[in-house]
Amino acid sequence: MIAAWLFLMMIAPALRAQQGCVTVPAWSACDIIVNLTPQEDSARAELHAEFRSPKHKTYLIHAFRGGDRRLVLRFSPTESGVWDYKFTSNVARLDEGTGQVGATESGAPGFVRNANVHHFVTENRQPHLWMASALDRFTAMPRPEFDNAVAQRTAEKFTHIRVSLTPGIDLVEAAERVRSINAKGMTADLVLSSLPAETPERERWVSDIVARFSAFNITWATVNALEEIPHGRAVAKQVGQWIQKLDAYNHPRTAMASVTSAPTIGDGWVNIRTYGTTNSDIGAVEHQLYQLPGVNTGVQSRADLWNATMNGQYPASGSGPHMKIWFEFLSQSRYWELEPYFDVDGGRAVALEDVEYIVYLEKPQLVELTVEKHGYDVLWMNPATGEIVKGKEYNGEHFTGEPPDKTHDWVLRVSREGRKEGMLKSYKFDSRRIPIQEVEQNPLRVPFEIVEPDGTELSLSKPAKFQLKIKRDSRATRSLLAEWMGEVTVDGEGYRVAGTGKEGTLNIPNSIANKFPAVLSLRVTILNANGKAYTLDRVYKLVP
Repeated sequence: MIAAWLFLMMIAPALRAQQGCVTVPAWSACDIIVNLTPQEDSARAELHAEFRSPKHKTYLIHAFRGGDRRLVLRFSPTESGVWDYKFTSNVARLDEGTGQVGATESGAPGFVRNANVHHFVTENRQPHLWMASALDRFTAMPRPEFDNAVAQRTAEKFTHIRVSLTPGIDLVEAAERVRSINAKGMTADLVLSSLPAETPERERWVSDIVARFSAFNITWATVNALEEIPHGRAVAKQVGQWIQKLDAYNHPRTAMASVTSAPTIGDGWVNIRTYGTTNSDIGAVEHQLYQLPGVNTGVQSRADLWNATMNGQYPASGSGPHMKIWFEFLSQSRYWELEPYFDVDGGRAVALEDVEYIVYLEKPQLVELTVEKHGYDVLWMNPATGEIVKGKEYNGEHFTGEPPDKTHDWVLRVSREGRKEGMLKSYKFDSRRIPIQEVEQNPLRVPFEIVEPDGTELSLSKPAKFQLKIKRDSRATRSLLAEWMGEVTVDGEGYRVAGTGKEGTLNIPNSIANKFPAVLSLRVTILNANGKAYTLDRVYKLVP
């Protein structure tokens, strides 16, 4: 009590000089409100402030308009103690004004960050298990209905709720509802939908959104469907770079996609991959190509959920009891170190080799799993009910087993539970470097070849066949994952997924190019049964 009294006495002069923030728990958004006088030009007034933490870290916060004659600085302290701030403004009375905000300790874990190449962490250096659910038209719902929906998702163990912001939405109400989502311990994933068409209006709107929401526990998605809007990559990049510049807290950024947002990665503003499909040819292949975590908004069923997991992705959609079961099961693993694992037959796997192997059997059958030679605990889990069936302990390096019955899908865990418990005491976060492989591009070393499409020309109106031929059969070629990507480089739209698998019919969208005829680069990336990646390239003339 004495310490708290001394703290308040120390910052009392600053508290009397400001309106809004007095004291606030760390990681909680608060508002500093500045009222303009009738003599000051409210239409042109600008204000931002530099907030300096007790450990001398500085955050530049921009004000938004909270009314005709009111400017608001929304700020979230990231550590406890006394924060100093200094105004910069084109309003002479405000320019170089100073003040202080007191932040108290809180049990909040802090904002979500990327970590360990393909995973997430919170600011307190604890692993973060991303599981999201969408809440459509979240500001249009009656408030009691919204509160009930948030409470239900909390009970179901969701850690994220995805909502959309559109021009014309009630931003005051939207902010209060995002604040309510955060109060339940969940992150709000904000999707900027239906962006203004003209660049100046779009920039004003995005700037206002960042000023209003960046102090909350959020993530950003710059567009709703990357492949479905004109010049989607350019629009996503433009908005993403504005957010990157204005968001002092550097929240994770991505673009929503019907298939994959990976074509935006080279633009420099993205730090999350987003998928709208659980197709393993796409998800598993791209996991090997990009050193960013992936989330999947295409999860609609239990099989989708577990296949996305085996792709190395976190679920960003879905509903039903199987979601909570997934969360509780993964929470008992070192999920922040699991990576796709290929030395398995009869299922798909992720693993922290030498410690833990998790296998999904969509079709129940005999599974063969190569492990490091140790003693392991074995259990089977029914992903529909969460029922656990313990198997016989295993000691060796080649596990073989069948699920308890063959009436539904199963999840197998082969793990060294004692080792896992010891690691929690020994390691703060990660225990190994995530291996990043070099993709083999030398045609002489690639045991595959493109046999279709043949010729030198492709037509959008006459879809062509594609086919991959295995030149040298081996155990490594017994199963393959393949992603066919088409790109017209000169138009800058990025690549589009044109096909998956060893053979099929190309699906090249009209949006891939702005002018025809065009030069199309067709690339197929293949993962063999051991997870080794190869690429082959062809160039074609593309006509309507």
